[in-house]
Amino acid sequence: MNTAQWGMACASLLLAMGAAAGELYRWVDEDGRVYFSDRPPVETQAQDISDKLEPINSIDGNRTQRSAEGRRPHDIEREYAQHRQQQQQQQQQARQRALKRICQQARQRLNALNGRVAFIDENGREVRYSERERQQMAKKLSHEIAQRCD
Repeated sequence: MNTAQWGMACASLLLAMGAAAGELYRWVDEDGRVYFSDRPPVETQAQDISDKLEPINSIDGNRTQRSAEGRRPHDIEREYAQHRQQQQQQQQQARQRALKRICQQARQRLNALNGRVAFIDENGREVRYSERERQQMAKKLSHEIAQRCD
């Protein structure tokens, strides 16, 4: 082991020993910057905040860990489930509105088929259908409305 590696090992050991002691200090310098350390500074007074912190890695099963936002994991899951349910309801309502609009348009077409009919194609020319073809189209449309809309 060379000198650099030996120095790093000693420094790591010293840091680990300091962390194991469980002391943590907080202080603010003259520029307003906040510092934290496991050793109090020599040049200024520091506040010992060791007793105000909860352990991050705890094997205490009786205590519930909170997330960074202060919510418990089961709260997050419940919020996600509620959000998902709201999304599904909104999607269902959107589908119902779309179906209602389509059904209204189909009923209007059926009313048009049952009256005097003049079909115009996309070029503006009249398309002629026999009475039998018109009745078949009306019957088919009526059947679709009955299946999907009522």
